[in-house]
Amino acid sequence: MAEAEKEPKAVSDKEKKEKKEKKAAAEAMETKEKKEKKEKKEKRAAEPEEGKKKKPKVEEPVVEAKKEKKEKKEKKANKEEKADKEEKAEEAAAVTTEKEEKKDKKDKKDKKKKAEAEAEAAPVVEEESKTKKDKKDKKEKKEKKREAETEAAAEEAPAKKAKTETPAATAAPSGDSGARVYLGNLPWTVSEEQIKSTFEDCGSIGNIEWLMHSDTGKFRGAVFLEFDSADAAQSAVQKNGADMDGRAMKVELAQPKKAPVAVEENEPNESVFLGNLSWNVDEDSVRAAFKDCGELSRIKFLEKDGQFMGKAFLDFDTVDSAKAAVAKNGEDLLGRPMKINYSKPKTGGGGDKWGNANSTGKPQRSYTPANPKPEGCVELFCGNLPYSIDEEKIAAFFKEVGATVTNTRWLNDRETQEFKGIGFVSFETTEEVDKAVKKAGDYLDGRPIRIDYAGQKKKENAWGGKW
Repeated sequence: MAEAEKEPKAVSDKEKKEKKEKKAAAEAMETKEKKEKKEKKEKRAAEPEEGKKKKPKVEEPVVEAKKEKKEKKEKKANKEEKADKEEKAEEAAAVTTEKEEKKDKKDKKDKKKKAEAEAEAAPVVEEESKTKKDKKDKKEKKEKKREAETEAAAEEAPAKKAKTETPAATAAPSGDSGARVYLGNLPWTVSEEQIKSTFEDCGSIGNIEWLMHSDTGKFRGAVFLEFDSADAAQSAVQKNGADMDGRAMKVELAQPKKAPVAVEENEPNESVFLGNLSWNVDEDSVRAAFKDCGELSRIKFLEKDGQFMGKAFLDFDTVDSAKAAVAKNGEDLLGRPMKINYSKPKTGGGGDKWGNANSTGKPQRSYTPANPKPEGCVELFCGNLPYSIDEEKIAAFFKEVGATVTNTRWLNDRETQEFKGIGFVSFETTEEVDKAVKKAGDYLDGRPIRIDYAGQKKKENAWGGKW
């Protein structure tokens, strides 16, 4: 029993001893850990610089990541900006290319239009070249004509005589009073009052005929004086060589005007030949000269290669009117004695009513409409118009057949803007167009007018507003 009680007590002491050992071991372990911690702390305190150097090493990856992110962002922005610039450049290039293509198309279109216009205007250019050549030839012929007129004036004024020589009044042929005096080498500024004052002691001057150049209309520095008597003319001749404003006057008895050469009259008819005309003659002056003869229905001025020949044909309404006109043979018209005779009738062959053949042998272009009249037509095309044409002349031209002109349109060259000799004439009614067509081939200022229908008039105009 006593042994049984000792055995549990021994077990209890053993447990206590084990617990005590475990506790001591734990305390030792704790002490060791504290010591290690202390050593670490002391070691950390002893090496502060090393700790500071280690800290950046820990933060360095973060900074580099931020820097790398920033660089990537900048690269992306630069890339986007570059892409935008390239896109804008491509758009601008596309716009420029489109503009260039449009410009090229426009240039090609303009070139095509210009080529077509040149092709259409080719005949006109040839006609203009011919006109320029004709003008040059005409100018040369006018200069020759002026020289001829000067020679004619020299023939009319007799050869120079000595101042002491007094031509006899009987030198004038029968039928001339000897009262006509040639006065030359005059100053350009001379006046009628100055001439009359210079010769007032010689006698009364009834008329002064001023001599002009036919092509320019300028004063030739010479006149013819008509005195009231032969004695007055003889007295005036004594002043030959006298001074007038620094010029020595030429004073001579003028030779009498030559009477027209008598020609055998042709068979009387309504048509009359008119010759020896001045270069300055026009339709108005001819009509004025024959206004008392009867109705003058047509005047045809003759030309050769575009040069006026100083001749014309006149058509009267009756033979009696033509006879009255022929009776004026030798009368003065613009300083020239007219040569008048009945025109010879056409004897056969090609040509016009006066027997003038077509020298080229080619068919003449018709002056009448080539196509039938469109329904409701109130406008006519007129060609071969004179360059002196205007609204008043064309209106008077068609008024002769009772047609009233309401509007005119003259066509000019696109480049030079010079009149092309063609135009369009409008009338009030289509019935008046029928009347106006009868004037086809009639002469206006020396040119036969070509007429054709221009088409039916619409709201805007006969061509629908297009040219």
